[in-house]
Amino acid sequence: MRISDFEWDEGNAVHLELGHGIEPEEVEDVFATSPVFRRTKRGHYAVFGPITEGRYLTIVFDLKPKGLARPITGWDMSQKEIQYYKKQRGKK
Repeated sequence: MRISDFEWDEGNAVHLELGHGIEPEEVEDVFATSPVFRRTKRGHYAVFGPITEGRYLTIVFDLKPKGLARPITGWDMSQKEIQYYKKQRGKK
């Protein structure tokens, strides 16, 4: 999956920062550092990956035309999600 840019506004940036302790720069870092993508049951996408500080994050986002990603929510990966991520990375 190719992401060309990110759609940030006060709504999604504040939600991620205050609600989940994730800065917009960390979200963008997940997409840049060995991401694994998966479609969600609700039609969004989830990206799994590490950031440079060593955290593993899951970010749910909408994919808009021309590769524009609009982050919706995110969280620190659970152990099960980290195992999934590492297993998927090993397949490539």
